[in-house]
Amino acid sequence: MDIAGKVFIVTGSASGLGEGTARMLAREGAKVVIADLQEERGRQVAAEIGGAFVRCDVSSEEDGRAVVAQAISMGKLMGLVNCAGIAPAAKTVGKDGAHALSLFTKTITVNLIG
Repeated sequence: MDIAGKVFIVTGSASGLGEGTARMLAREGAKVVIADLQEERGRQVAAEIGGAFVRCDVSSEEDGRAVVAQAISMGKLMGLVNCAGIAPAAKTVGKDGAHALSLFTKTITVNLIG
C-alpha cells in the first residue's frame, strides 16, 4: 500500500507502540499527527518525523475534534491508529476496599472508547 503523502493520526504516539507506529508511517512518507497527552515528548517526536503535534486526551470529544481538524489541514485523512491507553496500578479490592469506580470508568473510556 502506498501511503506517501497521506495523512494519519496516531494516538498515544509520544512513546511506545504509538511512537513506533508514527515513525514507521513517516518513514514510508506519510504525514503524521502525533496525538498524545505528553506535550514535550509529543512535540519532540513530531519534530523528528516532520509531523504535527496536538495535545489530546482521547476521552475528550473536543480534543478529538482538534486532532481531526489538524489532520484535515494537512491533507486528506486516510487513517487513524489508536495506541493510547492507560493501565492504573490498582487492585480491584485492596486493604482499603474497592478502588474508585471513577478509575475503572476512566480506564474503560480511554482504552476502549477513546
